[in-house]
Amino acid sequence: MGSVMSFDTSPSDVRINARLSGDDAARFQELLESSGLSASDLLRAALREYHAAHVRSTRDPLALLTGFIGSGEGPEDLSARYKDYLSESLENKIPLSVQEPRGTYR
Repeated sequence: MGSVMSFDTSPSDVRINARLSGDDAARFQELLESSGLSASDLLRAALREYHAAHVRSTRDPLALLTGFIGSGEGPEDLSARYKDYLSESLENKIPLSVQEPRGTYR
């Protein structure tokens, strides 16, 4: 596949002429027909998807967690006593010891 890129007046505008042949041409034509997109829109969508999959995010990791930090509900001491709360919860669901029901003896 050969390609020619030319920049118009600014680097924000890029014109691409690409030659697709064989399987690539068939895939491109299939996507054009099935998506109903124009060739330019299809290439833009494919570029965005490729970029998202292959370029690491430069966003601040803390910014990614905004909205999650401190948004949970539970006891105020959960971070310090999470093991106790987990053990209690599991004990209620799956008793760790077998307890015989107490009956009345005669």
